[in-house]
Amino acid sequence: MTVLGDFGQAIFTQSTKLHESDSQLVRLYGEAETCLIRLVRSYRSTREIVEFTKTLLSDKSEIVPFDRSGPKPLLVKLEDEEMRDARIRKDIAALKAEGFDSIAVITKTAAESRAAFESLREQGSEALQLITKETVTFEKGVMVFPVYLAKGVEFDAVLIYEASPQAYSRDNDRKLLYTACTRAMHRLHVYTTDDWSPFVQALSADLYERAAY
Repeated sequence: MTVLGDFGQAIFTQSTKLHESDSQLVRLYGEAETCLIRLVRSYRSTREIVEFTKTLLSDKSEIVPFDRSGPKPLLVKLEDEEMRDARIRKDIAALKAEGFDSIAVITKTAAESRAAFESLREQGSEALQLITKETVTFEKGVMVFPVYLAKGVEFDAVLIYEASPQAYSRDNDRKLLYTACTRAMHRLHVYTTDDWSPFVQALSADLYERAAY
């Protein structure tokens, strides 16, 4: 049996213990017949996105980025939700003008994704897709996702809808934020209408750019 996964995206603590003596795999096959192979090379994201995202983790991840460069992740702090949503629409238009075909606005919860979808749709005629657990397939374009549905999917550009302490501050939230940010291949934008999540505040300032107003 081969079990694959990213411990950085493991929301449930027990799923990071596959190689320990009391894990289900070891109990099933025996310690002598069980081994852990770490694959540390990342091919999805640019070097700048990998350096940013791996620092979000608390275990000093050994992720090694593929040698492909791009802009640093962009942090955008707005005064209120209306300004944030207007800025996101502007950034989506700019990303599409650059030729990016798949753009995801990622929220923490399904309820937040529905609210984001309605708000962003009201501000303009840009076609948006709301992805829910009932969605069977989706096409390229601009999509609004809750983070738990975005696992295993990748996009040209990812926009983290709200990265405030209210959204991401608990220990389990760290891996949710990491999962959301690592969906990005070429561009990563992170927004807040409040203070930054403590996981973002802890990052070195040389890992990102701040938006100019």
